[in-house]
Amino acid sequence: MIFNRSEIMNEAHRYARAYAGREWSYAKLLSWGLRAAWKEAKEGKTAAQRRAEAIRAEIDALQYKTLRYDTVTMRRRLENELAALAA
Repeated sequence: MIFNRSEIMNEAHRYARAYAGREWSYAKLLSWGLRAAWKEAKEGKTAAQRRAEAIRAEIDALQYKTLRYDTVTMRRRLENELAALAA
């Protein structure tokens, strides 16, 4: 399997810049970013794909909520978010 190392490194730097200025050093943040980017690359799924799977799981779980929850609006919100991810 061939990985795009340039994209992985860019993703790691994006992660480190997003959390820069906190109590951790840039090197530590870059290390965490690289770990997360490699994990994502090896799984073969993007963040949007993982979010779409999570939304589908939430929609499936709505059928087990009690009647005191308004699941119609929850379902509509989740389906709209899923449609926005697909677009």
